[in-house]
Amino acid sequence: MSKVLRRLASTKVVVFPGQGRFDLRSLSKLAEHKENPVVKTILREADETLPTLQLSKFITDPQAALRTNTTQSTSVQQPLLILTSFLAYNLLKSEKNINLLDGTQFLLGHSLGEISAMVVQDAVPFSAGLELAHTRGLLMEKTVAKTGNSYSTQALLFEPTHYKYIDNLLAQVDIQIGNYNNYQQIVVSGVRSQLLDKIDQMRMKLVKAGIWKTRIRNLDLRVSIPFHNPLLREIEPDLEEIFERSCICSDLKVPVLSNLNGEIVKDANEQAKNIVQVTSRPVQFVKCLEKLSELDTDLEFVSFGAIPLKIIDQFFHDLKRLKSINIAHSGRTVDQLFNDP
Repeated sequence: MSKVLRRLASTKVVVFPGQGRFDLRSLSKLAEHKENPVVKTILREADETLPTLQLSKFITDPQAALRTNTTQSTSVQQPLLILTSFLAYNLLKSEKNINLLDGTQFLLGHSLGEISAMVVQDAVPFSAGLELAHTRGLLMEKTVAKTGNSYSTQALLFEPTHYKYIDNLLAQVDIQIGNYNNYQQIVVSGVRSQLLDKIDQMRMKLVKAGIWKTRIRNLDLRVSIPFHNPLLREIEPDLEEIFERSCICSDLKVPVLSNLNGEIVKDANEQAKNIVQVTSRPVQFVKCLEKLSELDTDLEFVSFGAIPLKIIDQFFHDLKRLKSINIAHSGRTVDQLFNDP
């Protein structure tokens, strides 16, 4: 089959990243378009919705905005991610005449990215998405603060051949899992001192089991909120109430793959409930990718960030190695689409 025909037959998936750390480089790219009328309108609505944050400053003067002490707080980062994703989506339409929803079979958000996926297809209005993300962040910060504990989130990296063994071991030492990202990366969280002690316990168990060569490495993600941790269950009723006010349709324009269970969801209200429930449960990103591999052997990903594409590419590499399942896949970022002639 020719490359053109193969591409036409592929299943297209648009990916929305979760919370990270905004830097000058990523925001400056959007700042290049700050005089675009579409951008001005979106920024005006953002500031009217969250006047205390004035999120527009991150686009109009990102260098000055990033110098503020609150920039990396969850209650700022989360609505800022909604804003930047929505801006990039609409800029593609206005400047490149590309509607990412056209010809797309599925949307796949990672953590907060699930809300972005609702916003771009108008299941949740942009202003309501901003409010939801900001409130979500505030509630998380308040919940953590009242415990008086210092929390840590760590990415555990290991050989993919021991994925199931590591998963079982995490349960044995009672470590809370936040994300199943791929077959060689699981994100965990907990009270910092306790979590690091338990990770050391895992390493000792690996040595005793004679498989020390797996050597779990832990990478500190430098966030103070234990995302997708049972600690956050108490905020779910508040999030559910906001969603009930916000969802304006029943059927999604484009089905989504749910972080809660990896299943395909076509109903907006069902997905809203799933997003609320996964607040205190692990992101099943592996299950989402496994579901896609069951549906097609040729997948095309377009992502609003480069990191999700790296996670996805590693997953399919390991899928072939572990299960002899070969999935043809390609990936491009939204930035790359902007740079196309």
